[in-house]
Amino acid sequence: MTEMAFAKINFRVRDLDAAVDYATNVLGATVIRKSAPISFGQMAMVQLGGLVMEIIAPASPDSPLAQLIEKRGEGIDSIGFTVADVHVASDAIEGAGGRMTGSQGGGVDDMAWLHPKNPLGLSLELLRSDFWAGAVKPQ
Repeated sequence: MTEMAFAKINFRVRDLDAAVDYATNVLGATVIRKSAPISFGQMAMVQLGGLVMEIIAPASPDSPLAQLIEKRGEGIDSIGFTVADVHVASDAIEGAGGRMTGSQGGGVDDMAWLHPKNPLGLSLELLRSDFWAGAVKPQ
């Protein structure tokens, strides 16, 4: 099996600003990535101790992420792990009986997801190690 290292926990929320305010003002987290647009909404990253939290919110009330929140609620969306090679890790997971849902990247596969319909009931995100290393710098 491919070696994986813990990277982050992703949270889906309705209100990004409220979630970031709560994380920073109540929990004492530090913002490491300010609110930024992503393909399906807005995202910010905060760090609390050694835990990196990626907080995502829908772009509009009818977006797929908003529909997911209506169906499953706010909370943990997925857990991210770094791997040296996303293709190799995905192939190993599929070879062992896991089901991958897709990949994303700018010409190379930087990320992929394990489908949440598994015995853990959770989506796992695979991030290419060198891609992730540049993604968590404080802004």
